Amino acid sequence: MFIKNIRLNYKLGLIGLMLLSLAGCSASFTYNNIGWLSTFWIDDYVDLDKQQSKTVKSLIKEMRDWHRKTQLPLYKKDLITLQEILSGTPSQKILVAHFQNTKQHWQILVEHISMPLIEVAKTLDSKQRAQFIAAISDKMNEEQQEFADQTAKERSEERLKDQLATYADWLGKLSAEQTQLITVANSEFQSTFILWQRYKQTRLDALSSAFNSDKLDNDDFTRELGRIIKNRHAFMSEELIMHDQQNLARYAALLVDLRQTLSDKQIKHARKEFTQMVDEIDDLIND
Repeated sequence: MFIKNIRLNYKLGLIGLMLLSLAGCSASFTYNNIGWLSTFWIDDYVDLDKQQSKTVKSLIKEMRDWHRKTQLPLYKKDLITLQEILSGTPSQKILVAHFQNTKQHWQILVEHISMPLIEVAKTLDSKQRAQFIAAISDKMNEEQQEFADQTAKERSEERLKDQLATYADWLGKLSAEQTQLITVANSEFQSTFILWQRYKQTRLDALSSAFNSDKLDNDDFTRELGRIIKNRHAFMSEELIMHDQQNLARYAALLVDLRQTLSDKQIKHARKEFTQMVDEIDDLIND
C-alpha cells in the first residue's frame, strides 16, 4: 500500500529497513549507533570472525555518514515535493512519475555499497557462505509458510485492515466514501508475493552459484556479485514487473480519488503527518 510505503521510501532506504527491524529504539538512537546495532542483525545470517565484524561495523558507519550527508536531504526534498503534489490537484501520471523517481534512492544506495559488500564477501570462507545462503533460504521458507497458512480471502482482509488503519493514521477518521474507495482498490490489488519469491529464489541461486564456483577468478567473482547486487531487474520476470507497475498505477489512482474527498480537518491532519516526517529527517541530518 503506497501511502504506507511513503515512510519507508523517505526514511532511510536500506538503513531504514534495518532500523525498523530493531524494535524499541528511537530512529535517532538506532541511526547514530547502526554500526554497533547491526551486529545483532547480521548474526541472524552469518557468524563473522572478529576482523570481519570490525570491518562490517566500520563499513556501516561510513555508509551511515555518507547517507546522512548526501541522501537524507534528497529524501526530505522528495517528501516536500510529494506534499506539494498532494496539496494541489494531483494526477495519476504525476504521482506515478514521482514514486518511480523515489525508487532511484535505493539504486543509489546499492551502487554506493556494492563494492565494499563484495570485498566483505570475498573474506567469507566456505562454511560462512553456506551459512549465509541457508539463513536466507530459511527466511524465505518462513515467509512462504506464513503465506500458505492464510487463504486468499484472509490475506485480502488483512491487507484491507492494514490499509484502512494506515489511511486513518494519515487522515484521521475516514468517511464511508473513503472507506469504500479503499475497499474497492484493495479488491483490485494484484498479489505479487509468489512472483517476488521466485525473484528472490532466482537471485539467491545466482549468489549460491557464485559462492560455490571454482571457475570464477577474482575479477569474474567481482563482476558476478556486482550484477547480483545491483541489477535486480535482471532477476525479475516480465509478469512481476508488469503487475508491480499496475499496482503502482492503482495506488496512484486511489490517492487521486481520495484527494477529492478530503475534508479541511483531514487535510490539516495529513499536513501534520508530513511535517512530523520532515522534522524526523531533519533530526537525523542534524544529529
